[in-house]
Amino acid sequence: MLPSQAFTLIQDNIRSLFMNKKQGLLSLGFLLALWASSNAIVSVMDAMNNLYEVKEGRPFWKVRLVAIGLVIGLSLLFLLALVLLMFGTKMGDMVADMINFGNIFRIAWDLMLVPVILFLLVLALALTYYFTPDVEHKWIWISPGAVIAIPGWICMSLGFSFYINNFGSYDKTYGSIGAVIVLLLWLYLSGFVILIGAVINSVIEHSSEVGKEPGEKVEGEHAGNPEGRASGKNEEQKKRR
Repeated sequence: MLPSQAFTLIQDNIRSLFMNKKQGLLSLGFLLALWASSNAIVSVMDAMNNLYEVKEGRPFWKVRLVAIGLVIGLSLLFLLALVLLMFGTKMGDMVADMINFGNIFRIAWDLMLVPVILFLLVLALALTYYFTPDVEHKWIWISPGAVIAIPGWICMSLGFSFYINNFGSYDKTYGSIGAVIVLLLWLYLSGFVILIGAVINSVIEHSSEVGKEPGEKVEGEHAGNPEGRASGKNEEQKKRR
């Protein structure tokens, strides 16, 4: 799904990482990468808070711990999904040969891979949408935003890869740094698609009579009772119209 230039860049870095015999440098690089990745999650938190029109009220240490936990959790989910996507069929063939199962097992295994991969991606987005904004809301496995974001991300990745591999000329224009530009652009577009799903969730919640109003961290925070809150929401909708 990645453009060939970005894939080559990642492949070379992974090879040099695991072939490096300096364990101390490897550990330091891992910690620095973890901290830099958590900075990206903190930026996502700021964007989510803007979508819900709330200010970050969690202490710095809690924000950082949540960000690091999300980095580790999301990385494991995405890596597992990618491993199943790339090697799932081969793994099924190996299991079938070990236990002497036939083609029926292979077909069932391949059919099972699709919902498992989708579940891992849905879980990753559910964790992102639940923990990043500083608001209290119910846990939702499959949100409307995730339903739009996941197929949108897949289509964006395939389309972007096709464009770069067939029409893009970043390597000719920018030289060796072209692969870095392509990778960063793909990451930017991926984050953009995820935020589109978050926008859909926030709009649905703010428009619902049982949801939170813009700026509320807890349901009913700006209204003393549900009836007053519902009337206030109706007045707000009339003003927007």
